[in-house]
Amino acid sequence: MDYSYLDSYIWYPHNMSTPSKQLGVLASRTSYTLQEFPVPEPGPGEVLIKNVAVASNPKDYKLPKDVPDYAFIEGNDVAGYIVKVGEGVTEYKGGERVAAFTIMRTKDNKYGGYAQYSVSPASTTFPIPGNVSFEEASTLPLAVMTAAIGLFVTLGLPEPPAPDASEVFAPDNGKGLIVYGASSSVGAYVVQFAKRAGFYVVGVAGASADYVKELGADAVVDYRAHKEDGSLEAALISALNGRPTSAAYDAIAEHGSTLSLANTLAKTSPDGKGFVTHILPFNELEKLPKGIETKLTYVGSAHGVDEAFAERFYRQISKYLESSSTKPFQTNRVKLLPNGLAGVKDGIELLKSGKVHGEKLVYRIAETPGVSRV
Repeated sequence: MDYSYLDSYIWYPHNMSTPSKQLGVLASRTSYTLQEFPVPEPGPGEVLIKNVAVASNPKDYKLPKDVPDYAFIEGNDVAGYIVKVGEGVTEYKGGERVAAFTIMRTKDNKYGGYAQYSVSPASTTFPIPGNVSFEEASTLPLAVMTAAIGLFVTLGLPEPPAPDASEVFAPDNGKGLIVYGASSSVGAYVVQFAKRAGFYVVGVAGASADYVKELGADAVVDYRAHKEDGSLEAALISALNGRPTSAAYDAIAEHGSTLSLANTLAKTSPDGKGFVTHILPFNELEKLPKGIETKLTYVGSAHGVDEAFAERFYRQISKYLESSSTKPFQTNRVKLLPNGLAGVKDGIELLKSGKVHGEKLVYRIAETPGVSRV
């Protein structure tokens, strides 16, 4: 569906000035409170975005919980219109529909996503094609880059063909790749990238197994069926169907998942060597089988050492989304929560409780009490 028609009445960027105040969600160890903040200004190489939809990630509650004096605007997934550009920005002029991954782990509230306006580096801001809604686009920035950096930087796997190539799927390379947490926000993108890169993909999931197959996984192993008897590794080896496999992506990194993947690779790697990348720290190095290494994927590197990769790959994402491939690239499934920014605290509680599966929590800014729709 083409959503660009909404531009005509959601907002007119050419005849609207930016206010001085905005609403944002202040996160602390114990609360998420809707408050008034100044509208920020973009610095050199940055853009100011009027947010239409923003999305949640599990790290949005984990970071405030672990930092005693944390009191900042959280959130890093935003989608909306560019309203201002900083010095040196030439790609955007203002009024463009974009999604952006804002800077994490900073004390500067201007980068917080749970707000009416957010500042983002132009390098991690990318156009939204007309066939993608703001709500869908908001599911992309952090998770899609976590997937891409993990696969193509941390693991060093070959990238898929360019999105504008005649065929966006590489030929089957004969190798397997295991994705633990394949229905999660990150895992769903890992599955799609890995298939485009030519891998035989085995996903590990629970109730969302059908969704993982829909994303393109060749086989799905339900971890719940193997929890009691410890047969998960054997099930993964069987699902790989003899494919040599020396790489795995752990998009959950909890409850022994990283170690299970490492033990599996020790038996499926042709030379006994392999790598598991994971999104949370792994502290059981002494238990790793010989020849298998673990590597942490940290998406914050998109604003540091991997900025050039992120800038290039985000622009490829825009093209993947508008590609007419027989297997279109899918954004995460959207679970829209009511009350806009006022609903963020409820979304955080859902994430904490582990009740979010195979979908992304999204908030429409215009539904926030006290926020104008134009």
